[in-house]
This record gives sequence, structure tokens and C-alpha cells, in this order.
Amino acid sequence: MRKRTLRIPATAAALQEAVEQAAAGEVVLLEDSGRLVAAVVPFEVAAAGVDALHEAGDAADRLRGQRLIAELGAGMETTRLGDLRRELAS
Repeated sequence: MRKRTLRIPATAAALQEAVEQAAAGEVVLLEDSGRLVAAVVPFEVAAAGVDALHEAGDAADRLRGQRLIAELGAGMETTRLGDLRRELAS
């Protein structure tokens, strides 16, 4: 997979070319004032990235849940929802 850089602001034609290159399997990096700010990538790359982000989020949620269960098991102080509502309402 080749990479190329497109400086922005870019013309509509240059953006269309970036889209076509991404569709052909290339990664086109977008540069603004010398800073890489985004990329136009093939759909498969984007989809894989989204899937990976969801999996990482799911793993983080599982870890938080496991830690909370461990804290509860170790005697963490809890508050009943009704008590909390009454406290917040007063």
C-alpha cells in the first residue's frame, strides 16, 4: 500500500484524485501547514480501524467491570439508588 501526501487547502480535482487513489488501495495523507491532520484511506482500512476501536472499547469495558466486581467483593462502600435520589433531591 503506497502513501502520498496532499497539502490542503486543495482543489476539488486534487481531492477527487485522492479519493480515486484510496479506492485503488493507496493511503493519501492530508497535510495542513506542515502538520498531518487526516487521511483518505481505502474502505477496508477504515472498516478494520473501526472494528479495532470497537474491540478495544469492549475490552476496556470488560476490564472496568472486572475491577468494579473485585472492588465490590473487597467491601467497597455502596449506596442504594433510592437513597442517592433522596440525597440529591434535598
